[in-house]
Amino acid sequence: MPPVSRGPHRCYAPAMPLRTLRALLVLALVALPAACSLVEPEPLDPPVVNLRGLEPEAMGINAQVFRARLHLFNPNTVPLRVAGGELRLSLAGARAAKGRTLAPFTIDAGGETDVDVRITMNLLRDAPALFRALSGTGAAEGLDYALEGHVNVERRGPDRVPIAATGRLAPPAGL
Repeated sequence: MPPVSRGPHRCYAPAMPLRTLRALLVLALVALPAACSLVEPEPLDPPVVNLRGLEPEAMGINAQVFRARLHLFNPNTVPLRVAGGELRLSLAGARAAKGRTLAPFTIDAGGETDVDVRITMNLLRDAPALFRALSGTGAAEGLDYALEGHVNVERRGPDRVPIAATGRLAPPAGL
């Protein structure tokens, strides 16, 4: 071992015992994969969403509040802990409503659940387009809808996961 110069005296650096080197190597090999998993979480696939129905909650002159029932499927290998979410709803191509989830919820990995979202419509603004859609040909078979928005998933930090769906909603009673 080469001498280490410290002032006018020479001394030798102590050698690290082989047992300590092996222990440090094993510790590094065990800790490295765990540390890497903390850096970048697994990317999430968006949940599959379907609109199951709309029920009126409150009617007013300026705004109408509906409860939208959404069916969500989690295609991921990890549970989705959803802290909240926002969405926009279009009916027959007309902007109809926007809303938020009512409470936090969890969707198990590969699982599914129904969630209620409170949405607000402004029929004074959007009524003409909606009435045209409801009175048009094909309205008796249902109303086309489009949902767009996001859910806020809790992981190591908040993640915004987009949601989107299109489909046909059963016609309102009386049509």
